[in-house]
Amino acid sequence: MTTYGNLKPMDATKININGVENIFFTSVAIHTHRGWVHIDLEPSKEFYKLLARGFKPTSHAKIKLDRKSRRVLFHLSLEKEVEIYRPEDIKPVDVNENSVATLYEAFAVILETDLAKTTLGYSYRKESIQRRNGSDSRETRKAMEKLKEGKKKKDYRMKTANMIVRDAVRMRGVIVIERISGEDIRVMIARYRNKQLRHRIYQSALKGELNAIIDKAKEYGVPVLMIDPRNTSKICPIHKAVIEYGKDRIGVCSKGGEKWHREVVALINIYLKALEALYEGIAQKGSGVSILDGSTVPLGSTATGEPIEIPRSLWGRWRSLDDHRDIITSLWIKRQSNPKQMNISDNQ
Repeated sequence: MTTYGNLKPMDATKININGVENIFFTSVAIHTHRGWVHIDLEPSKEFYKLLARGFKPTSHAKIKLDRKSRRVLFHLSLEKEVEIYRPEDIKPVDVNENSVATLYEAFAVILETDLAKTTLGYSYRKESIQRRNGSDSRETRKAMEKLKEGKKKKDYRMKTANMIVRDAVRMRGVIVIERISGEDIRVMIARYRNKQLRHRIYQSALKGELNAIIDKAKEYGVPVLMIDPRNTSKICPIHKAVIEYGKDRIGVCSKGGEKWHREVVALINIYLKALEALYEGIAQKGSGVSILDGSTVPLGSTATGEPIEIPRSLWGRWRSLDDHRDIITSLWIKRQSNPKQMNISDNQ
């Protein structure tokens, strides 16, 4: 039996996951000043997830004592043989403070995350707790811990990132997001007056969501392309004219008169910019010829650019978009039968 420094693997068992057998040690012996100490291993849920995706344990291991919880942490390295990922499609993603929009098949889908609203709600609750118990009392700290704000927001971010990356893997696509700078994000959330609240929304809702998508894409080996965000939601993708918006997120092309939803325009323009960057010559940059024909595309000039908005209460337990194709299709049919939400005032 091989010994790694002061660590020696003991009992072993075979784990069968997705038809693949892996040999894993269930206990180890650690050499201390009192001799060898035997410790049983309790693998985490994430460990079994990685095994199911083809990762295998290596001979590298590290031991760390967690004195606070009175336990021994066993850090094990995993490895996997990967193949070269050759993208065959484009997966555009538009991140906002309360939603994440993407294209699924022929549908523009908006996953309502409500991260900014959640941050705002927790801010009000924290202010109420501090007024009642003081700003730095023991009761205040206990009440703050029970809120579990960070854990819940991280869960929302990871679920949306997981669904987007899984769908990109299914379609062998490259994920395309906007290269948003800190100044761009500050302009987007300028309506929130509290400086500390703006910073929290910046960290959790926008920057946090983008980083979650990038990290999850690295985990699955999916390439991420970042494009220039200028005018992605302001220019009509058909006529290259300015879109005039009212008080809501519905606008009208100043040249062709099409109705566009802000997220739908952003997704299509992100898609076209990705074509320009990836496949030179397919998207004719700077030419006056439109590469979209409104008579043949679902989101063109002969149809209303209307997305499918999926509330968090519905997608919260989803693992992937493709598993719920029927629900997405039924939501689209429901939106088409109720076009009142797309009405625009006569002045526009």
